[in-house]
Amino acid sequence: MTEYRQIGRTMVRALDPRITARLRAEREREETLSARLRPGVIAVVGPGSGTGRSTVAALVTSVLARHQGTKVLAMDTGHGGGLHDRLAIRAGGSTEVVLAGLGLRGATAGRRPAVGHRWLRERLALAERAMLLAGPPGDAEPPVTAAEYGTVSATLSRWFPLRVVDTPPLTDDPVVPAVLTRADRVVLVAPNDERGLRSLVGCRSWIAPLLREPLDRVGVQVLVDKDPQPGAAASGPSLGDLPTFVLPFDPALRTTDALHWADFASGTREIVLGLVAQIVRDMRLG
Repeated sequence: MTEYRQIGRTMVRALDPRITARLRAEREREETLSARLRPGVIAVVGPGSGTGRSTVAALVTSVLARHQGTKVLAMDTGHGGGLHDRLAIRAGGSTEVVLAGLGLRGATAGRRPAVGHRWLRERLALAERAMLLAGPPGDAEPPVTAAEYGTVSATLSRWFPLRVVDTPPLTDDPVVPAVLTRADRVVLVAPNDERGLRSLVGCRSWIAPLLREPLDRVGVQVLVDKDPQPGAAASGPSLGDLPTFVLPFDPALRTTDALHWADFASGTREIVLGLVAQIVRDMRLG
């Protein structure tokens, strides 16, 4: 019995440094996510449709809202209602009513905005924790346009200093450069396969000239596994020098309903927490 106890103590001592290091890393990550952050825009971009861009934008929004509260706003500037699908927990959209209230659309266009924090929160409270400026799938509520984006983002920053913006695919849609030229952080999203890795090269070249700071200073990459089999793996020259995270296949991410944190596998939660901590690490005040 004494020998078994000695073996047990030896094993604990051998494991202790690794356990201590993991706990320290988790504590530092929690402090980063919960710290007071500078106002800023996190733009989520990627090539083509169905790459996982809206899912990643929703995950980033959810983690920020869990740690920063209702001062987090998710904005959809793409067609298709992907962000609404991933975050909204009640029917209806908020784009038309809020932009009308800001004097940008409808009968109120050109008028002085007549909105306040309470009014906005009531109309933007579509998601579980974060505020959401988005319309449901369909053409009933066109997304924020390039001409509207600057005013919308600047006005709403007064009440919602942290904004996560889901963009259309990287095409000639003018809203994409409108978002990127004002972005403080950029998340590039692509499938974790050979085609996705190749597309990242073009994405980086496309967006780098639009940013206010070098891409390697403000950018991260997310590769999304679309099936249970591991993808191309995060390696190779096509990844460049940006921090890269691989979002594993998780059935809870494939749902057509709103995403729920408790439904994700532990590995998924760890990757997403690490991703968001990387994004906001340099946004802490002090």
